[in-house]
Amino acid sequence: MELPTLEQLQALIPLMPKKKPVHKLKWKLPEQRFSVPVEDAEKRVGDLEKMHAKFVSGGEFMDVVHAKPYGEGVFAYFIVRTEKKTEDEHVLFDGYMIQEEEPLGLNLSSSFSFMEDLEQLGYQQSLQRAVTEWRFLVPPLKIAVFDVDGFGQFMEFALPATNYENDRKRQEKKRDELFKKFGFKMEDALPTDVITLQWLSQQQEQAGENPPR
Repeated sequence: MELPTLEQLQALIPLMPKKKPVHKLKWKLPEQRFSVPVEDAEKRVGDLEKMHAKFVSGGEFMDVVHAKPYGEGVFAYFIVRTEKKTEDEHVLFDGYMIQEEEPLGLNLSSSFSFMEDLEQLGYQQSLQRAVTEWRFLVPPLKIAVFDVDGFGQFMEFALPATNYENDRKRQEKKRDELFKKFGFKMEDALPTDVITLQWLSQQQEQAGENPPR
């Protein structure tokens, strides 16, 4: 059997399916979060483990949350987190709504300077919570399971920010597949994160306790 000639191979090229051009967006599609109330957080953790989801982190924590509004329904948070078992303190930042990972110019060298810097940046202490959380990776999504003392149990699905529309479509397809697997309906999902839900709920309760005169 004779090997194909270069000309014969080149003749095959027009017969190959052409790849569609991938267009990179100038501005990123922002990260999206969807929170679903659940009855049994540990059962949902077990479901994720059965799916061989990659466990990323977790534990029992006491959180003090500092919030800054950036517009209607848009917030960024600093969380001062104390691990219950070790009493170790960590500072976390969640700025997915404003598409920021690490704010610049923040001095975290001491608790005093940290609090001072937060106030200068417009952050106010907003809520305290005791929470048990489990975080998993189910590519391309990030999934967290929360048991928040006095507030409820939730699964939170995060669709990472991306510059590509096709990536977002894949993320949404995976989310829909997981919702179906867990028995969730899209209308049951709240299109925000669990901290925002708790903070808004707390504000609503306080407004009810202190109605305008």
